Amino acid sequence: MAYTPELSKKGSGILRRFAWATGKPMTKASEELLEYLPHIVNKRLVCSQCKDKSFCRQCAFFGPRKKVSTLMMSVCEKNN
Repeated sequence: MAYTPELSKKGSGILRRFAWATGKPMTKASEELLEYLPHIVNKRLVCSQCKDKSFCRQCAFFGPRKKVSTLMMSVCEKNN
């Protein structure tokens, strides 16, 4: 099992609300958020600072952006 950081009370509350919005458990919602990050974060910057090049082929920041679900896109829309 990979290292799992503890969430703060605030972080847990935010993730819980996101999970409710997507209708998924918090574990699945957190995975989907991480997979969505390359759509909003500078991929080149992340890759240039990476300290584990052995993970590139599995990494969401590597290569073309992966498709995300319509639900995920609607929940993450910038037009709040």
